[in-house]
Parts: sequence; structure tokens; C-alpha cells
Amino acid sequence: MNSVNLNYIRGLYDFLFGKTDEELEKFDINSPENQRILSEEMVHTFKKFGPTSKKNILNGLNLIFHNSCDEELWRNAIPHDLPLNRVSDRRGYLEEVIFALTKNTPGLLGKHEFLLMNEIGARGLDFSK
Repeated sequence: MNSVNLNYIRGLYDFLFGKTDEELEKFDINSPENQRILSEEMVHTFKKFGPTSKKNILNGLNLIFHNSCDEELWRNAIPHDLPLNRVSDRRGYLEEVIFALTKNTPGLLGKHEFLLMNEIGARGLDFSK
């Protein structure tokens, strides 16, 4: 059984965390243009991560994709402290993010294949690993 820490997905959103509240209010996550920009920024950020962090993120995104109706899992797809509109097409959004990061469609995963971890640790998340 593999373990996955969904907290690592948060690292993909550095681009948005750098925005002011006013900029975030104007950022419509359902806009195709904004999704394209966000995907490009996520790819740029993702390239800086270490292999374990990348695996965690991709496993987490695939897990959420295949269980997108699960509200508890979906809450991990986008950090809570980003005041963004609700994503109107969850599966489409996640499929776009996964494709941007991997140039592949989502892999077949089931919730039962993973042990979900929610630990951040005293020093936070280390994306270099």
C-alpha cells in the first residue's frame, strides 16, 4: 500500500499565494485563460520539486480525480485559504492540471490503494525531496 500526503498539493499554488486579495478576487478559476495561466505556473513550480514530492502530488491529484465526488478529498485539491470561486467542473480541472504536469491523462487509482497521511511536521513540508 502506498502512502500519499495531500498537503503537498498546496505547493502547486505558489503562484496564487503571491497575489494580493484584490488580484485573487478577480481571478476566476473557471476561466479557461486563467486555468491555462495557472497550469503553466504549476508546471514551472512542479519542476523545482524533488521526486518524492512530485510522486505525492501526482498520486494525490489522481486520487482526488477518481474520487471527485468525495467532498473531503476534494477539499484538498485547492488550498482553503485561497479565496477562489468554486470549480464548476472538478474532473475537467483536475484532468487539465494532471495533463499539464505529466502530459498524460489521469492514471487509474482507487482510494483503497493509498494510506492518506495528513502530517506536516514541525519543519513544514520539504518539497526538495
